[in-house]
Amino acid sequence: MHALLVTRDDRVITEFQKIAAVTQTPLVIESEPNAADLSNAYRVFVASDCAQANLNHPEIVLVVIGATGPETWRFATKLLANHIAVIPDSRDWLVEHLSAPVTKKGLCVAIIPGAGGAGASLLSAGLAFHARQLFSDVVLVDLDESSAGLDILLGIETQPGMRWQDFHSLTGSISGSDILRGLPVRDGVALLTHNDSKSTPEKFVPEAIIQQLRGVSGLVIIDFPRFTNQVTAVEILQQCDVAFVVTPSTVRGSASTKIAIAHISKHVSNVELVIRNLPGTNLDALKIAQSLDVPLAGSVNSDPRIVEQIEQGFGVAGIHLGGFTRSLNALAQRLAQTDDIQQVA
Repeated sequence: MHALLVTRDDRVITEFQKIAAVTQTPLVIESEPNAADLSNAYRVFVASDCAQANLNHPEIVLVVIGATGPETWRFATKLLANHIAVIPDSRDWLVEHLSAPVTKKGLCVAIIPGAGGAGASLLSAGLAFHARQLFSDVVLVDLDESSAGLDILLGIETQPGMRWQDFHSLTGSISGSDILRGLPVRDGVALLTHNDSKSTPEKFVPEAIIQQLRGVSGLVIIDFPRFTNQVTAVEILQQCDVAFVVTPSTVRGSASTKIAIAHISKHVSNVELVIRNLPGTNLDALKIAQSLDVPLAGSVNSDPRIVEQIEQGFGVAGIHLGGFTRSLNALAQRLAQTDDIQQVA
């Protein structure tokens, strides 16, 4: 695989050759690339002198010397370019993006409530904190705009950092490393959540942001709302390696969860059940899993002291309660085993 530069301009060629020498990037330079040049390129850089070329590639960057103008945007539209790099202003960006993209993908886990009152958000946050000892760079992603942001649950609602709404004001592309550095962090867990406005930006592509985060982290945990077949939810779920569907240990909750699992399993092959044990119910966790015909990942006990500690601002990281802590540790270990299997595969 190589980077492909399409140009006849000696100034552009010289600039790219210098950067390729520093980054030790395999670089092919052609003014009229053939099919093999394109198919073996992980990214195609097209200078404005060749912008009329008919190129079909998912990663095209238009390269301009000096400054952009109306013609630049016309060229970019014709090429379906993902980015415009202006020389010399974009040298730092080119140093990073001329190299081959990172192929590493961290484990991606969906936490989805199968019924109301399942406690999926608490599980998502708790699991993220208990998994940080087993994975490098754990990211917790909040997709549930119907409730308050997870920053409140974590006790970091006043901490600065990027929220979902900040991405609509960005111009150009942003790397996974930049996203990760911009997120608020508590006790080793980075959080991407919404702010109070909860307004979804136009042309918003959350699945692309999640894909970027997977490339720079060991584990991405996504807190879903109740699952619907909306296109965005489906596209994000299809990225996930495993889905934990959370249900309360009640007859009604189990019935709702059975319907949810039927929809979720169409989009992700590895679906497992997490039971939230409620006091006063007599349903056995293993029997619930058997009735729903899905593997039991584990069960989590309810404890009123959890609410007390969160309300006092300690956040999930400060919760150390015997059964609750042991169950989350067990789930984190299960994720680590799943990741080992994925790496071998």
